[in-house]
Amino acid sequence: MRVEISAVFGVILILSAPLISASESSYSFDDDGWLTQLAGPERLALGDEFGCHGMPEVDLLEDSGSVDACVSYLNERISASKWGENPLTFGVPDNSAEHPNSENLTDALYSAGIRVVDDSEFGEKSGILNSFEVNAGTLEKGIASIDSILSSAKDEEIVVLSWIAEMEDLNVRRDRDVVSWIEDQSFWFTTPGELVSSKSSGNLSLINYDDSTVTIEQPNQIAGLWETPGNSLISGVDMDGQNLEVISVTYSNGTELEEFDSMNRHLSEGWRYENGSLHLSLIPGTNATIQYNPNQSISNVSISNNTFNGLIPFIVYGEHVTDLFEWSSGFQNSSIRFTWLVEPRPVIQMDWVLPIIAGFVGLITIVQMRRLIKSDNPSPELYRHLFESE
Repeated sequence: MRVEISAVFGVILILSAPLISASESSYSFDDDGWLTQLAGPERLALGDEFGCHGMPEVDLLEDSGSVDACVSYLNERISASKWGENPLTFGVPDNSAEHPNSENLTDALYSAGIRVVDDSEFGEKSGILNSFEVNAGTLEKGIASIDSILSSAKDEEIVVLSWIAEMEDLNVRRDRDVVSWIEDQSFWFTTPGELVSSKSSGNLSLINYDDSTVTIEQPNQIAGLWETPGNSLISGVDMDGQNLEVISVTYSNGTELEEFDSMNRHLSEGWRYENGSLHLSLIPGTNATIQYNPNQSISNVSISNNTFNGLIPFIVYGEHVTDLFEWSSGFQNSSIRFTWLVEPRPVIQMDWVLPIIAGFVGLITIVQMRRLIKSDNPSPELYRHLFESE
């Protein structure tokens, strides 16, 4: 009987194992295997960014330690971008700026290497974090709006949308028509971390120039940001006051940079000349030479920061991403680049009643089986007289 009881308690422990392991960890969660398999590597190679949206069932403002937990979860599974491994973007709760613990959250985010949040008021109050807040709605069918996108592009010179594939266990459908329209536009499809890094490395310096060439230097990147190309706008006039015409751009080693057209919409190194201005993107820590028309003599050259290829930045946050495959499956061939704000899956808790009931059922079953076995094997003494000789 002892053996049977031990077996029953073993069953109870096995059934309750998820509960025990969950209680041993400060933050309980289940893995999203798609981060490391298929979907994750594919989206990373395309140029998507992976950021954080906190730990499941944890109030970020009440527990700022969960920032490190989410960043560690991401770091152990996938790089944040093709430009850099460290996550730069974090999704914060609404009205975070007004919360008493907002400063604690700011410190936790910055200490974890985060440089961008999705709340403008919180970013401004922090004084150290960049922010890109949703300003053009969502990709959800019935809500997505081309007018909102055009309005944001015109008024704010940046478009930021959101996307979530599931809400309260219900699948959300994307607006195929709006998505198709977006994919045909000349936006710079970028991500927050890429945009901030690119802006930071965009302070181009003029080294020298002669009659028809200009040598420029792209400075090294600031520590903590990614090694993205910096974007500059260069304008110049000749002695007659005419716009300087660009012939080519080469690195100091003689390698020619790619010449773009207006539909080059993903960040890379290269250049495009348009209406007397040069849109130039260079890797940090490099020098390049601009060759102007040799029939013109340089009078003046001016340099300013720019967006990539002179295009309006376009950002899409994938919010509360618990299943990367589900969130990204409708965009495999899209030119849009996404920022996946990852949130580990919550652990499905098991009720203690279930293993207890299972244990009692198992115990009763074993007892009843022993009784049946005994009744089917009566004592030989009952039948001894049948075999005795008279």
